[in-house]
This record gives sequence, structure tokens and C-alpha cells, in this order.
Amino acid sequence: MFQRSISALLVFLASFAVIGLYGQTIVGTNPTYKRAVLEEFGGIYCVYCPHGHQIIAEMEEVLGDELVLLNYQTGSYAVPIGNDPDLGSDYGEYVEGLSQLAGYPAAMVNRRVFSGLEQGAPGTSALSRTEWNEAVTTILQQPAPVNIAATANLNVATLELELHVEYYYTASANQANNRLHIAVLQNDLLAPQHGGQQGNYYAHQHVVRDFITGTNGHLITHTQPASFGSLVYDLQLPESYRDIVVDPLKIEIVAFITENEMEVLNGISVVPELHTHLDSDCFLEAVLAPTDLCNEAIAPSLIIRNNGASPLTYCEVDYGIVDGIVQTYTWTGYLGNFETTEVSLPALWPTTGFTEQVLFATLQNPNHVPDPTVVNNSKQHAFSVAPEVSEHTLEIAIRTDAYGHETYWKSLMKQAFCTHQEATRL
Repeated sequence: MFQRSISALLVFLASFAVIGLYGQTIVGTNPTYKRAVLEEFGGIYCVYCPHGHQIIAEMEEVLGDELVLLNYQTGSYAVPIGNDPDLGSDYGEYVEGLSQLAGYPAAMVNRRVFSGLEQGAPGTSALSRTEWNEAVTTILQQPAPVNIAATANLNVATLELELHVEYYYTASANQANNRLHIAVLQNDLLAPQHGGQQGNYYAHQHVVRDFITGTNGHLITHTQPASFGSLVYDLQLPESYRDIVVDPLKIEIVAFITENEMEVLNGISVVPELHTHLDSDCFLEAVLAPTDLCNEAIAPSLIIRNNGASPLTYCEVDYGIVDGIVQTYTWTGYLGNFETTEVSLPALWPTTGFTEQVLFATLQNPNHVPDPTVVNNSKQHAFSVAPEVSEHTLEIAIRTDAYGHETYWKSLMKQAFCTHQEATRL
């Protein structure tokens, strides 16, 4: 969770003349149309979630910042198994409950009930993926009673975030009390998407990790025309969310205003401006390697990024198998500020006698000096070595949602076991 220090200037005004006096800065005062706020629910084991992501990506390409996206990893398909990462948050189950969904993937669009399009019971807000386009189109044609704007700055070394949010009512809201919700999201989060057979390095987008304003949001009690509010949040982002290291370059902030936590009146997303006070700082963005081996060495590659202000030209890599021999590799090249490169490392043989093993990699000494932010320099990668077996029988457990008839499979016969002879390394 956050370490929070919030200084909020909340000004509620009755005329444009006073707005000028108080220095309204980033929010517009002319009436606008609503942005569409799409909150999606799914998980890494959800078979049809990649299709939902494709639908969203196509809408995003056309609509740009008119579409505000949040992805909640929630429900049975999001519960991690074995070494799989946890992409969930403390808020996913609560928001999913508001939707009353009947299957995955599902989404709410501006938390509105679209009569006749409901995925579940009449009067609920969850929509199946085939209805998302229609709902988004409907919302974008409606005038917004409130405008919202935001700016953010993030120090990539300290993870200190400064967020400024303003809102201005151009018309009266239907309810006297509204709520402001501010979420922290992660983009390009490389993790498995087993559902849909998308592999172990699927780039998950707009993944909700936390809500700055908590479960119920920040209460707004002045919602008449010309009401104005300005809030400044000074936050310390955590080093990780559920053991997933925070990558500051992939952080996104979403803010939206609701009536009684439902009926989103307007929203906005913002990517923080980045800066650093450190000269040399390397960041290990990902370890890429197979997850299943059979009588073969493992050949990893790393995605390395320069988080320092000066060009990165040198970096040392310690890597190996946990409880095995540590290897050292020296990288030289040229990376400008926040640039990345993929580095292929010499292959390693797994430790004999163990089915489940872990590969590790650690970056050290960027530009020949100690790295000042070691928390983001190490990653591990779990993999399996096919065991020696005499039988070839598999037991498969399939978990479905309420739409079990959508589940199917096909045989992709692939060698899953090694015989004794095949497992012998010369």
C-alpha cells in the first residue's frame, strides 16, 4: 500500500470570476462530452480474455484518450497457481461485486445499466465483450456534467509521485454527493496468460494495483454548476505490488467521478512525467526463458533498461540456477535515458535430479559504480525439467465459469516427458 501525504485544496466556487482569482489551472470550464470508462474483469486463466483485450485494443486505437481503461484481475481465473504471479489488488473483488457479472471476461462501461445488454440479470451493469462497443459509443455521445483533469510527476529512483487533480461542474449532477476515485495501474506487465494459450510473456495492460482514494472514493459534496475542486497528492509508491516489482515507466493513473459509486460522470487517465536524480542506475525489466525443458540447456535473455540520467555503457550480470553455480556476464553498449535492450546470455544446464528449478539474474555496477537502487536489479524465473517416467497418462482439470459450453480444447501432441535414454546428457 501507499505511504500517503495528501495536501488537498478543495475550493467550491459559484462564479467564473472567483475561479480566476483562485487560479484554476488544468481543468476546462466549457461543457464537454463524457469519456467512456471501461472496467474489465478477467484473469490469467480466462480463455476468452485475450479476445476481450483485442476488442479493447481496437477501440483504444480509434478513440485514444476518449477511452479510459481499467483491468481488474479478479475471480477464479485470476487466482495464481504454483509460481504464477498475482496480478490482483485489494479492490478487484469489491468492484466486481458492483457489476454482478455472470462470466468472464466482463466489463462495466461507466458503471451504467444498459437495459437489454446485461450479461446477467436485468438491471445489472456487467456486459459481455460483444456489447462493449455499443455501450462505449452510447456514452461518448452524452454531455458530461463535470470536467476532470490531472497531471503527475514520478521520480523513477525514489518512486515519489506528485499528482494534481482538478474537477469543474458545468451542470448539476443528479445527486448532491459524488465521489472521486483515483487508481494506480501498471501497463506492459509481462506475465502468463494461460487462458487462450498466449504464453508466459503476455503484456497485460491497464492492470489495477491500488486505489489512492480507497474503496469508496473521495466524497464530493458540492455538485452544482461552477463547483470546482483541486487536490494535490504526494505519494510514496511501494517497491512492489504482491511481489511484482513496480516499474515506474509503466505506471498509469486513472481518475473518475461517480454518483454513489455507480454511474461514472467522467474520467481521465494520465501517464506521469518521469525524472531521476541519479546519474547511473540500471533496471532489470524482464527475464525471458522457456518454462519447460527436456534434455536441454536453458538459454535466458534479459531486458535491461537505463534508469539513470547519464548513458549506460557498462553493466555486470550475475546469473545461474538457484543452489547452483553463479555465472558472470559483462554487457557493454550504449543506452540513453530510459532506453532498453535485450541481452542474450550463454546457456546453462539445469541442476540434475530436480524437476522444479529457478533461474535468477542480478544486475550490478552500472558504469562501473555501485547501483543505488538494487531493489529493481534482480528477477527470478521458474521452470520445469521434464521427469523420467515409464507411463504416459495425464490428468487434466478444467475450471469453467457460468459459460462452460464455451470451453473447448484440441490436442497439440507435444513431447511432455523424457525417457531415461533421452534424459542422459553426454
